[in-house]
Amino acid sequence: MKIGSDRLGSSVSKEQLSDRLDRKEIVRGTALTITGGFLWGLAGVFGKYSFEYKGVMAPWLVNVRLIIAGIILLMRAYMVQKNGIFRIWKNKRHVLRMLVYGVIGIAGCQMTYYMAVQDSNAGIATVLQYTAPVMIMVLLAIRNRKLPEANEILALVLAFGGTVLLATHGNLTQLSVSKTTLVLGLASAVATVFYNLVPGNLMDIYGTFSMVGWGMLISGIGLTPFVQPWTMTGDILLDWQCIGCIAVVIIFGTVMSFSCYMEGVRLIGGSKASLFASVEPLTATVMSVLFMHVAFSGMDLAGFVGIIAGVIILSLPKKKK
Repeated sequence: MKIGSDRLGSSVSKEQLSDRLDRKEIVRGTALTITGGFLWGLAGVFGKYSFEYKGVMAPWLVNVRLIIAGIILLMRAYMVQKNGIFRIWKNKRHVLRMLVYGVIGIAGCQMTYYMAVQDSNAGIATVLQYTAPVMIMVLLAIRNRKLPEANEILALVLAFGGTVLLATHGNLTQLSVSKTTLVLGLASAVATVFYNLVPGNLMDIYGTFSMVGWGMLISGIGLTPFVQPWTMTGDILLDWQCIGCIAVVIIFGTVMSFSCYMEGVRLIGGSKASLFASVEPLTATVMSVLFMHVAFSGMDLAGFVGIIAGVIILSLPKKKK
């Protein structure tokens, strides 16, 4: 009898230990995901500061950011995969998809987003970009020839209503933000759709960091002849504050944010991770108020709430039928 009770006690302790480890992983994954979203939001504000006070232009920042961040991510991937990071170059079809992913998805998203930040502020640009999940939902519904579910329709209404409020402040006869900001912000959302859908299973085949690293590096190199960053460097006030802003955008807002987010996805899953990453527009908005002294109206905030609420609804796990 004593032996049996000892075995039962040992079994219970193992289950308790497993539960504790699971809870620790959930807490760690949640913290990492929130950190990733926070750093993404922070990058937009620091980018805006460099535009406003240091003479940096959005195309220059994006070009430099993509090349440096791409190299760092590939170095990180090489530490794990070694020469495996070059496998994708042996498959022409996959190379073509990677190029579309890099040029339209990554470069298109980054360029339009930072140009929207330059034209307005990080809060508005980030919230407009966050209409992407709703666009993806609509696109998938059309492709699968399936009507959206009730919660998806609610998310669509909230996001669309939020965008209208943000753009017009309730007066449909005029825009409250510039046409440039509105077009660039929504274009960044469209590019984000490409960013999410084009890679498909390539990240499973070649590794996430390898795919993103190549996408950033190739798109950055491809932008160089058009941007010609060397022609803009002379107009930039490259003091320690400017260098610090650029470092935050590249290191914290790209490499570390992406690393934190992807580790969070591994620990708690994509649905929960995308839910917690919604802290990004909140961070961009709050930091814009605190550090850039941007004033948002009640209509702006109502629009923010509508868009973010729509994204959160889409991120919630569906009930099993």
